[in-house]
Amino acid sequence: MIAGSFMLFALLAAPSTATPDFIDVPGGTFVSAVSYEGDTRIHRLEGFSMSSRPVTVAEFEAFVRDNPRWRRDQAPTLLADGGYLARWQHADAAGNALDGDSPVSQVSWFAADAYCRSIGARLPDWLEWEYAAAADSVRRDARGDASWRGRLLGDGTPHALDARTEAVPNVYGLSGLHGAAWEWVGDFSTLLGDADLRGGEDGDRLKFCGAAGLSFASRDDYAVLKRVTLLAGLEPRSTLANLGFRCVRSSS
Repeated sequence: MIAGSFMLFALLAAPSTATPDFIDVPGGTFVSAVSYEGDTRIHRLEGFSMSSRPVTVAEFEAFVRDNPRWRRDQAPTLLADGGYLARWQHADAAGNALDGDSPVSQVSWFAADAYCRSIGARLPDWLEWEYAAAADSVRRDARGDASWRGRLLGDGTPHALDARTEAVPNVYGLSGLHGAAWEWVGDFSTLLGDADLRGGEDGDRLKFCGAAGLSFASRDDYAVLKRVTLLAGLEPRSTLANLGFRCVRSSS
């Protein structure tokens, strides 16, 4: 019943009047840092287009104005917790508290999904996000570069949310993937294993950061591990001051 009600709620969202630019990301073969039992970790991704930067405060304000049901004072508690847009000065506007060009945060998965749907897009799958985030300014996959990994560990913790999005785009032209805010992905709840497994004998084991390393093939991927562990521990109604989102569109 809840799922059905949410689908109706999301599909009723009016088209947003402020939208980000999208950039084509070519497909390719990719070795994920996340390893599941029996999974080779080698994936073939189809091409997709991704918003060039995270969705901004100003863009989400426009969405809320067009869809009052997503105002802070109207969004159902089943779809957004008490922290939803809590730093905004008004129920439908951030006011002077936040830079309109900074990544929006304190947005639940449900709200992020509804925004993406309103512009004919969706949240990226984890593999799409990881694939795009593996690039630096000149290489599609920079993960073998120890100095690049070191910069991620040094800069991978989200900075102050009134900071501008990461200025230097990667080789695809995408920016902010390692910048001011971490980001929701569409399949966040499956990142550390099957949902049924979490309710079984190993359920508690999969809830904690130390055990999360069981799903990773290399300790060098610690910056990615932190993101996966954070996302996998959330509920879709959860909001965090350092968690935003961007959207993607399938090529076909």
